[in-house]
Amino acid sequence: MNLLVEETWSLDDSRWIYGVNRNDLHFLDITEDGDLSLILGDKFITFKEIIQRIKQMNGNAPSYTSSFTLRVPQLITYQIKKLRAAFDRAMSELEYAGSFIGIYPVKVNQRKDCVTAVIRSDSDYGLEAGTKAELLLIKHVIESEKHRPIVCNGAKDVEYLKLIKQCVDEGYNIAISVESVHELSLIVERFKPDETNLVLRIKPYLSVQGHWSHSTGRDSKFGLSIHDLYDVVELLQKSGFSSSVKTILAHAGSQITEIEAFERFGKLLTQFYAELRDFGLTELASIDFGGGLAIDYTSSLTPDLMYQYAHLLVSGVKSQLSEIGRKHPPPNIMIESGRGVTALASMVIVEALEVRSIFPSPEKRSISEVSEEDVKPTLERIKEASTLENLREIWNEFHEKYGGLNLKGMKFIFEQEMITGTLEDAVRSKLVELNLKSYEIDGLLRNFWRPEHIVIGNFSVFNSVADHVLVQQHFPVLPISDLHVKPQTTVRLVDITCDSDGEITQFYRPHTDSVWFTKDNRLLTTPGGMMGDGIPVGNLGNVRGSCFVLALAGAYQDTIEMDHNLLGDLPDVELNLHDDGEWALSWVTGAESIEDLLRDVGYADIDIDEDPYMDD
Repeated sequence: MNLLVEETWSLDDSRWIYGVNRNDLHFLDITEDGDLSLILGDKFITFKEIIQRIKQMNGNAPSYTSSFTLRVPQLITYQIKKLRAAFDRAMSELEYAGSFIGIYPVKVNQRKDCVTAVIRSDSDYGLEAGTKAELLLIKHVIESEKHRPIVCNGAKDVEYLKLIKQCVDEGYNIAISVESVHELSLIVERFKPDETNLVLRIKPYLSVQGHWSHSTGRDSKFGLSIHDLYDVVELLQKSGFSSSVKTILAHAGSQITEIEAFERFGKLLTQFYAELRDFGLTELASIDFGGGLAIDYTSSLTPDLMYQYAHLLVSGVKSQLSEIGRKHPPPNIMIESGRGVTALASMVIVEALEVRSIFPSPEKRSISEVSEEDVKPTLERIKEASTLENLREIWNEFHEKYGGLNLKGMKFIFEQEMITGTLEDAVRSKLVELNLKSYEIDGLLRNFWRPEHIVIGNFSVFNSVADHVLVQQHFPVLPISDLHVKPQTTVRLVDITCDSDGEITQFYRPHTDSVWFTKDNRLLTTPGGMMGDGIPVGNLGNVRGSCFVLALAGAYQDTIEMDHNLLGDLPDVELNLHDDGEWALSWVTGAESIEDLLRDVGYADIDIDEDPYMDD
């Protein structure tokens, strides 16, 4: 579709722009009226309905705010079943005899509603602890299901090992990871070989492309270096613990986008598996491949990403076994996917408090005769330009003359802003007319694609989606209404903290052969797809009082939240679809009070009953 010629707009066009109804946003869709909806089974629930019902239920409560976090535990169940099905299919197709073992690392999201959803979803699913506190959490949650595998990672001091020993004595199915010779010596002193299940965690000597790829390779902070591994094997043999080693483990990293690397990873660890069995660790039966399964935050990856991940891993293991002569049994394949299990299950619903504009609106622009005489030649040059390079030269000349610091007072600055807005409109209009394949060029003094409208959202980026600031993680941001029309413009979503990093402007511009634009000629798509600035909105006049959804926030964001400016947690709302097709909302917790936030920083004597976020 070429929007330069064809001005019709369909729901499918909107779905493509916003990434919904496909890949990891498969649970979101758009109604005929342009409302964003949640899909559970065959039930469509609009976010307008959810917001209205919450307001009716708890609108008068002291802890109510107009923004909240929506939890959908059933999406965790969906992901766990999908992951097991992906491995079952891959193992069946490749005639692989080993078993799949799923492990959930609770560090990804330790919330009770999350962990219990994992347990409800699969009767054999295991859990991973990285600290004493996490092990205590797991111990409590599965005290009636002690058959579930528990992998104890993390640095282990005497107290951690004491707790592990207690859990083993109580009948829990625990595997202890070994990451150093020192750790193994502590284990050998305190455990008996016949009651101990050991995991050798090895540095992942493989570099792959992903958001946290710097944590892999020999420089990784995790696991045994190869020289340490030899020393560990020697100590295992001397102490009689060789038969205690049941698993080897390595993590390739998190959010691995170079999916082909998983086949290489499968081969590498299978080679280690075979060599260690040859060294006498003959009870070694499983390979734990850790995490790494990516979530498609941009709706641009392969639709069957999870199956491809499973197929590549299994294929890598099987092919390496063939290369070494099939003298070892196929290992069980353990997966510690956390992001891939929980990311979909949390969304942050943000109310738009107001809309601010950088430039005066076109109908309010009135350029003086003196300035108009100066602007006319520039507008003519823009009109006659034939390349992006021409426009860059014109634009930069204008900014060098008018864009710098001036001391001529308010009236001059006001008119200067009107001129800049007018010329930016002209440049964007000309770019649409040129119908170029690429609109990216170095050397522009100002990016004229940058949104000129700022939406103030009733939330804190630092508390709700901290990874956006910490590691520049992209989160999809979607308006809840007017999605059925061609977007009018793009906006920046900023929070109510007094920090310049409290802003979400990134929006993935999906691939189209011909570039699509908003009504005011801002980029919506690009050939090949790329990240850009500006969240599309259908009707700017309807934004204030409406809401945006920050999707795929269920992994890590709850564990790393920051109370910047003493803005704490938003209310938690849980949505469940019942067997009869009816859906229900539960008000789990209200917004964190100012009094509690102040107490956390040492002010226990301040008594405040106000709502922690701005009142409506």
